[in-house]
Amino acid sequence: MTQATTAAEAGGIRRGQLLAILIVTTGVGILAMNMVLPSLPTMAREFDATYGAVQYVLTMFLFAQAFGQLVYGSLSDRFGRRPVMIVGLVIFVAGSLINAFAWNLPMLLIGRVIQGAGGCCGLVLGRAILRDLFDRDKSASMLAFVTMSMVVAPMVGPALGGLFQETVGWRAGMLLLVVTGAAVLVLVFLRLPETHLNRGESSGFTHLLRAAGHLLSNPLFLFYCGIMAFTSATFFAFLGGAPYITIELMGRGPGEFGLWAMTMAVGYIAGNYVTGRYATALGTRRMMRLGTVIGVIGGIIVVGFAVYGPAVPLALFAPMMIVTFSNGLVMASAVSSAVSVRPDLAGAAAGLSGTIQIGTGAVTTILVGAMHDGTSLPTTAMVLLAAALALVCFLAASRYPDPTDAPIH
Repeated sequence: MTQATTAAEAGGIRRGQLLAILIVTTGVGILAMNMVLPSLPTMAREFDATYGAVQYVLTMFLFAQAFGQLVYGSLSDRFGRRPVMIVGLVIFVAGSLINAFAWNLPMLLIGRVIQGAGGCCGLVLGRAILRDLFDRDKSASMLAFVTMSMVVAPMVGPALGGLFQETVGWRAGMLLLVVTGAAVLVLVFLRLPETHLNRGESSGFTHLLRAAGHLLSNPLFLFYCGIMAFTSATFFAFLGGAPYITIELMGRGPGEFGLWAMTMAVGYIAGNYVTGRYATALGTRRMMRLGTVIGVIGGIIVVGFAVYGPAVPLALFAPMMIVTFSNGLVMASAVSSAVSVRPDLAGAAAGLSGTIQIGTGAVTTILVGAMHDGTSLPTTAMVLLAAALALVCFLAASRYPDPTDAPIH
């Protein structure tokens, strides 16, 4: 009897139901991340702050996600995935409640930190759970289908946030996250089985440092993390500047921005679909090679349209779909590869790689804000730079033998 079968039978849950739980636990954190984007210009006016200052509503959330993943992954190796997931969701609900009643920008930022720290639990533990149950290539394929399905969150998030902003306000959106988070918490408490059946004896900060030391001393792990980080940075760079470009420079409303933001998810869905269909047959490295090359091509087109194209949303979002398509090709394979370098430390690897990935995204949003010059060029140039760095990391990783990778003929 396999570990996957044991876990499923112990919890009385089928694989499809388990994947559904992973979708909603991961999706709620993503929904919280980008639901606020259409409201950033309004928040700047409400709190009498600059757009650069309000942009920290996204940045602080990302930093909290980055460091939260590091803790969750390591703790789940010791205590199991299920109890750590429950604690994370409780934290998420508390942070969402603070956000709904924040009376100034500092209080909102505090709430976003708590919300981000809690909301990332599904992101990191979902990866670890899939790696508990499946081998490397199969987990990449399964993860691709999960991320393709949960892409409903980034599709719905900006559109829903724009709708709230234009009707009852962004605080009502935060209350919706409180209710949603509580519902997901109940679902996890009642239905999620434990999948990590061979937990270690060590725990706490010492275990965290020891696991991180093993992983950070492995060059292949670092290059896989680099692929993840810079691929994601293309998306976060765009998120950092797109609301200002669309709403302030192009004069479109928050609701329209939300609808245009949904187009990015179309490319990501397509890329994940290709990965889900072909990752097992072609191998993870081939998928990453194809995705990073397409990402650079897409980045060049994005910059070209920013410089020479018309100042309309289509010229901004259509080429970005190429980049998000490349993200879909790369991310599942890069995640699966990173957590497979040391399968015995899958939770810590998922957490540490997620920390590097989201932390890089947070730094990217800061850089976009610092380079803000009232045009779309800083945002689009950062997209291209991040895509190029992802390709560099892949080329470096490909120089190392990878015994866990599928043969490439």
